[in-house]
Parts: sequence; C-alpha cells; structure tokens
Amino acid sequence: MKFYRLREEDKKYLYALVYATGIILFWRGIWEVSYEIPLLENVYFVLFVGLFILTITGLIYREFDVLGQRVYNLSKLFDDVLIDKRRGIYYDVFWFDELKGHEHKIHSNHIRKVEMEFIVMERDGHDAFVPLSRITKITKGKAIIWKR
Repeated sequence: MKFYRLREEDKKYLYALVYATGIILFWRGIWEVSYEIPLLENVYFVLFVGLFILTITGLIYREFDVLGQRVYNLSKLFDDVLIDKRRGIYYDVFWFDELKGHEHKIHSNHIRKVEMEFIVMERDGHDAFVPLSRITKITKGKAIIWKR
C-alpha cells in the first residue's frame, strides 16, 4: 500500500495554514489582554498609539505608497530585461509622451540602464531619460509581459 506523498505546493499550503492559525491566535490573545489594561479603554488613546507606531516604524509609508511600489516592481522587471538583452532576448517597451500626446516604442537594445526611477536610452546619439511612471506596457514578441 502506497502512502500519499505531499508535493511542495501542498506543504507550502499547510505551512501557510499553520502560520495563519498561529497569527490569529496570537492576536486574539493580545485582544483579550487589552481588556485588562485600563489605559487601553480610551479609544482615542489606542487610535493615537497605533497610528504613532505605524508612522514611526515607516510601515504606513511602505504599505500605502502604491505608485512607489509599482515603480519598484517595474525597475526590478527592467533588470531582467537588461539581463535578457545580454542573452539576445529582446523586448519592446511602450511609453506615453504627454507633450506630444502619443505612445512611443523603444526596442530593448536601445536601453542602456535603469537609474533611480528613469530608463536611460540612446536616442539620436544622445542619452534620453524616460520616467518609469510613463511606461504603459512591455512586450516580448506579441506577448504582453507587463501592462499598466
């Protein structure tokens, strides 16, 4: 008789369930203990302390900076694009020019590097900078790899 062997996906799922159960029980314990502390009976005090902790740790800025997170993920994607460029795999990058009012296409062999929040590309013998926030999509052949 063969026993069922857990796949890696099954193990990850079970570990996630155990972790989630532990977190829920931990927070339930904190919730119940909070009833015993007289200072935490004031709702305004609790609200202020919670907001203060989130602000001091910087968590509130990391979690709610939607544009910053999108730009960070896009810059990581461009690192992969530049690595693939060295391997001979090319992409097309589309960005919207607000001044001219239309979309431009850049072939990945014209992209030199990614600096901060800009793509540095070669255009007419000069360096041109395109903000990552202007990128609308990235394609590999006809497949769309990333789209805003």
